[in-house]
Amino acid sequence: MELPYDLLDVFTTRPLTGNPLAVVRDARGLSDAQMQAVARELNLSETSFVLPSATCDVRARFFTPTTELPTAGHPSVGTVYALYQRGLFRDRERVTLELQAGPTEMRLERRGDALARVWMDQGVPVLGETFDKGAVARALGLGVAALERDLPVQLGSAGNPFLLVPVASLEALAAVTPSHAALAEVLGGAPVGVFAFTQNAGAPGVRVRARMFGEALGVREDPATGSAHGPLAAYLAAHTDLLRGAEAAFVSHQGLEMGRPSELFVRLRRTPEGVAVAVGGAAVRVGEGRLFLAGEDGE
Repeated sequence: MELPYDLLDVFTTRPLTGNPLAVVRDARGLSDAQMQAVARELNLSETSFVLPSATCDVRARFFTPTTELPTAGHPSVGTVYALYQRGLFRDRERVTLELQAGPTEMRLERRGDALARVWMDQGVPVLGETFDKGAVARALGLGVAALERDLPVQLGSAGNPFLLVPVASLEALAAVTPSHAALAEVLGGAPVGVFAFTQNAGAPGVRVRARMFGEALGVREDPATGSAHGPLAAYLAAHTDLLRGAEAAFVSHQGLEMGRPSELFVRLRRTPEGVAVAVGGAAVRVGEGRLFLAGEDGE
């Protein structure tokens, strides 16, 4: 079995930055176990497998090297980019992906014939329980004074749960050194990504700088985490002055500590159901390849 795939860098316009993604353009015939094995072989934070859908434009399944995710930001954006560059969706303003978490609307923003950004609708993210700041700080190798004094440590989710940890400075963000065992104890063993961020981003026009640690998900650190920015937006709307009117927007930088700078764009708006969020960004194709696999029958 020959398996073509595209390699993209997502949430960037520059090759060799952003968050790498492999998109297997036609995953028909692959078993769940084979998809997981391919993701483990490629060893990126996620690999996307594209399949036909009876209800949406396409179906996509996202795997880290160790597990399947119900939804994810950079694979959603990158999958649409990859298919657009292969000639699909050229006359479309909106595309719907069938994800494990459900249908997900993606909006295409063009400049001329080029795709400038893809936006992922993350609905109304949910904020959950808060955690002891001292215990979380210790699990991240920090003193409690390194965390924002007036903001909580809180779970948030737009499909994937994240522990949102506000730190006070870029220095504190750079100093984060998570203990997987200590975090598992704090979180009760739940497979939750840890999203540490500071509002002292150190760059003009940038509201947030962040890092995401997902060892419980098979990703030690992620260069750009789109699915964490929906909960982050809901958190900032709830606990800061970000959303003063009906709408707001901000820019977030991630991945700089990894040498893979990424830029994410976030939009918020008030709705009767709550604060709705969309997360967008660019992507660039950096390569393509083929995997040669034995089929289920060994051929």
